[in-house]
Amino acid sequence: MEICVRSILPSAGNGIAMRRSASNKKTLIITALSAALLLALVILSAGAKRANFFENAAGTVLTPVQRVASSVSGAISAFFRNLFNTTDADIENARLRSELALKDRSLIEMDELRRENERLRELLGFARSAGIEQGVTARVIGRSSEIHYRTFTLDAGSSSGIDLNMPVICAEGLVGIVSEVGSGWCKVTAVVDPTVAVPVMVERTRDTCMAHGVLNASGDKNRMELYYLPADRSDLVPGDVLITSGIGGAYPKGIRLGTVTEVMTSEKSSINAYLSPFVDFAHLEELMVVTRGGETG
Repeated sequence: MEICVRSILPSAGNGIAMRRSASNKKTLIITALSAALLLALVILSAGAKRANFFENAAGTVLTPVQRVASSVSGAISAFFRNLFNTTDADIENARLRSELALKDRSLIEMDELRRENERLRELLGFARSAGIEQGVTARVIGRSSEIHYRTFTLDAGSSSGIDLNMPVICAEGLVGIVSEVGSGWCKVTAVVDPTVAVPVMVERTRDTCMAHGVLNASGDKNRMELYYLPADRSDLVPGDVLITSGIGGAYPKGIRLGTVTEVMTSEKSSINAYLSPFVDFAHLEELMVVTRGGETG
């Protein structure tokens, strides 16, 4: 047994020695590689010169690492630079810019309010001059998609005292008539619509007739037609002003409608003349629904 033991022990010692030798070799290799990389870094950090094979290899390995490190360090540097370099002047400039933006917005809002007030003053002044006793002012919140703008939606309705067939005006003259009513809204059909007939009077001659929109007014969206004017005793001429006559009671008397643009000379035509309304239907913003008119026929 002793012989066997002795023969085994030397064999185990040889294995341990071999493992120690392999470990020492790995340590030497790692140390050599580290030294080579360190040498490569020293060489790369030296003055500008052509790189040899080892320098190129080290550069190839280290460049991506350096690039990432440089990017990260640059971002961190910029963050802290902005953080610590923000001066009181920078903060004050930011505050002043914010205040300036608020002032600009306030000026725009004030200008819009001023314009609206001017339009409302003109509207109320026209209503007084036309003898309108009572009315409801409302904003245009919708209009028909067609180019002739023959229907408008207002933001006031029956809860404000508005009812069907009430006339609607603006500062320029007669706009139309209420054709549909809801609690908080109403729709207005404009006088340029062929379904709306308006009893009118020639302001100069006091002759009475009827006016309504042209069915196919493709050439002139504001064109209207005059009917039933007594041709044998009328000297209607272009430029004559038409106002509401008050006949029938639908429209108060004296509201401006438009001016004559063309007089028909043919006796065969049922149309006496064409006229152009005073109202610019494409730019209406505030209107008045006449709930109680003035003088009628």
